[in-house]
Amino acid sequence: MRPSLALFIAATMPCSLLLMGIGPQALAKPAARGGGSVYLTTPNPTTPIEHNNRAVELGSKGLWDQAIQEHEIALDGAPDVEMFRRNLSSAHLRYADILAGKKNYTAAIQHYRSALYVDPNNGQADYSLDRCLQALGKSAGDPGYRQSLAESAERTPGHFTEAVVEYRKCTKLQENSGPAYFRLGRCLLRGNRDQDIVSGYKELLTAVRKSWGENEQDQLVECHLLIADTLKDFAYKAKNYADRTKYVKRLNNSAVEYRRAATIAPNNMQAVRGLIEVTLEAISISPTFNNYLTLGGGYVLSGDFDRAKANYEKAWKLDPANAMLAKARRVYHQNVVSSAIVPITRVADSVQKLEAELKKNPEDTEILYLVARGKEKLGETGEAVALLQKALSINKYANPEIQASLARLTGQAPPTTPDGKPAVGADGKPIASANLTGAGAATGTGAGATKTPDASAASAAALSKVEGLLRDGKLDEADQEADKILATNPREGKAWQFKGAIQEKKGNLDDAATDYRQAAGLGIADADSQLRQINLARIQPLQKDADKFVADKNLPEAASVLREITILAPSLPGPYKQLADVLKQMGDTKEAERLLNKANDLDKQK
Repeated sequence: MRPSLALFIAATMPCSLLLMGIGPQALAKPAARGGGSVYLTTPNPTTPIEHNNRAVELGSKGLWDQAIQEHEIALDGAPDVEMFRRNLSSAHLRYADILAGKKNYTAAIQHYRSALYVDPNNGQADYSLDRCLQALGKSAGDPGYRQSLAESAERTPGHFTEAVVEYRKCTKLQENSGPAYFRLGRCLLRGNRDQDIVSGYKELLTAVRKSWGENEQDQLVECHLLIADTLKDFAYKAKNYADRTKYVKRLNNSAVEYRRAATIAPNNMQAVRGLIEVTLEAISISPTFNNYLTLGGGYVLSGDFDRAKANYEKAWKLDPANAMLAKARRVYHQNVVSSAIVPITRVADSVQKLEAELKKNPEDTEILYLVARGKEKLGETGEAVALLQKALSINKYANPEIQASLARLTGQAPPTTPDGKPAVGADGKPIASANLTGAGAATGTGAGATKTPDASAASAAALSKVEGLLRDGKLDEADQEADKILATNPREGKAWQFKGAIQEKKGNLDDAATDYRQAAGLGIADADSQLRQINLARIQPLQKDADKFVADKNLPEAASVLREITILAPSLPGPYKQLADVLKQMGDTKEAERLLNKANDLDKQK
């Protein structure tokens, strides 16, 4: 090689190659001929780094299609090498810039998307993609338009990359939208690469920690189900590991997600079947009290009361003094007397057992209500009405379903507003019908209702036990006890809150955030503030990294970390301002302006 040519290659070679020890002498050894009159000096590639070097040389000669192919081979051969990923993204970006300069916007858009699929943090590709869409008269900043592009691409075979990039753009335009991250995660899970599945799983975890509207709960259920299914698949991959604890742990984590889905939608049979499947598998390795209790709860939800009883009996044999068994039995009887398809003989059996318990606790309004529901099923309406009236006379703020049942049986419904919702008084509580003697205002209705003052003694004792263990620092024991509560009653918000506190003390902040969000959704008053504090804690290590990258003038890494911070804490204006400043220095002025406007809006909301 002539000295001048060697100097030229050294001068134009990416720093990343020089850092890996690839100098001009190494490139010059075996000369190879390219197509046509192009002369290539890099050796015929056989390793990922050699393919990368060949790609760099092809790019320097303007042979972008061939360069991109070589970069793809390099990345496929070493998918964990970040340099290969960025080089491939940069090749797509350079080629797209050339195409855009020739006003070939359609082809340029394709390569900008490829650049972003490989490296989502390629801010210049994101900015240029928007510019191309605008040049075609499209509304690049409209999340609805970008979502329509993503959905259309997802339905079209061979357009997976386009769908992922457009769904990811939607998350940038709607930073706090749970459904936006859910759609991205769901799309990624359909990819063929392991990296796509892992990325999709992470996006789903982000999604459940974001905001969800009342009309988006079905998607939230699907999100939890996808997380559960993915964890189940991960578990089965670990089935033959020498250490079986990882297998059982993943199964138990999957069961938690199925239970979260069932908490939101108790009649979702996919969630119930998944819960039963993974718990059965866990029991085959670890037949513990908690697993049998969880399996019994799953069978209760499925309406298979014979199997539910059998598993509760197995749990009893392992720990007959455990207070959660009483709660489990009560939940079992509650489902029996509430089900529309249970044989009347089973209802009569539950009523008999509940009446025996009522003799021991005659002031327990929850048992009074359950016996009344059973009596109603047996056709003993008069006795049912008397039991409900007694429950209200004991505690007028008892379970609102008591009032609803009494109103139904007596034909005296509580007052409603013109749109059919329960009427409320000045105190914000529902107004009871004047004809319901002894009836008072309820504490809440629906799935998110908080616990009523007459919570059962068994449940209160179990929660108190968790709280005590948590206070004493016995985190694993506290976690196990909380799981026992949720195995019988997935809607116990206080148990989810305790699990959040347990995970927080263990340092598992992502899991803590999910548990606090679940508690907040179930009406636990201070869970929202705990979730905000967790998000603040989660960003502290990242903020230190971002500040260091900024100080070192490593702007791409700083931008990457700051973007992650805005995802974890979307309500804080500071990270948006810092990210805007970094992007402005990188030349992405449009995105910087958008983020700065976002930060200013958040400042005004304080």
